[in-house]
Amino acid sequence: MSWTVPSVRVKPLWHKAVTAAAAALVLSGPAFSGEVAGTAHAAPPPQSHLYTPSNNGRVDVGESVLISGGGYEQTGPDALTDYLVSVDGGTTWNAGYRTATVGLGGETGIMQALWAYEFTPQEPGVYTIVSRVDTATEQGQVSAPRTVYVGVPAPTPGACYQCTFYTYSPVYEEFENQRVELGLRFRVDRPGSVTRIVTSWNTNEASRVRLWRGDGTLLADRQVSTPYAEPFTTPVPVVPGEEYVASFTSWRGRYRITENLFTATVVAAPFVLPAHAGVYSYDDGFPTQAWNDSHYWVTPEFQS
Repeated sequence: MSWTVPSVRVKPLWHKAVTAAAAALVLSGPAFSGEVAGTAHAAPPPQSHLYTPSNNGRVDVGESVLISGGGYEQTGPDALTDYLVSVDGGTTWNAGYRTATVGLGGETGIMQALWAYEFTPQEPGVYTIVSRVDTATEQGQVSAPRTVYVGVPAPTPGACYQCTFYTYSPVYEEFENQRVELGLRFRVDRPGSVTRIVTSWNTNEASRVRLWRGDGTLLADRQVSTPYAEPFTTPVPVVPGEEYVASFTSWRGRYRITENLFTATVVAAPFVLPAHAGVYSYDDGFPTQAWNDSHYWVTPEFQS
């Protein structure tokens, strides 16, 4: 791990499983001889889908928000040329950028192009986000919409039971051979409690987990012996809008990491994860340092 944040940022990777669109079945008319004409399957237009932000999220005016998703086309992702995002329901379009190529998920065998776009709203209001991917010769289908509330009240969210943050972005292992505290800065969008801190991707490397207030006040601390950390004896209440940090101690300095993830605010209900949300420290204390917008695969479990 380096201590210097590079000036050139690599854009984040995002992925999750979605269902591929079915091709439309087109039947030709019967021949004069009475024979049934052959059938043909019309290829669907290029498909796009949104990963973040989650629907009905709320952010502040001037807060940069990560809009991310994926797209695919029947001949493969390399046929895609444009990754477009609209924040006004499709009236105007902005150019996003491609970040990676990954599998679509499940057993589809389809490869998709991941894309991203960073949006910084300057006016309060309700924004309708849609996306589209195009080829050089064909315009893609507009995605299902997501709604974001900027500087105005959002709908009251529903209950959330054992909710955690997860991303399909690529992950690799790091080994520093020294004790390190690794954390995730977060806010929540509804009242509730943190019941545990999950370190399941850091199998047998977490020796304890801690929950902090954003000012460094320690709220909970417990030793753990399993990757899916034991719950706190008493759930810890958390307040919407306040910042917290969930962290774990890697006693050998071995941990999983995904870089270039938190380049802007990630809205993934019930969590709001600010830019540079992944933090660490080497002094066994409150983690505050950030590097390469990384995620260290630690997440609070929230329950409302």
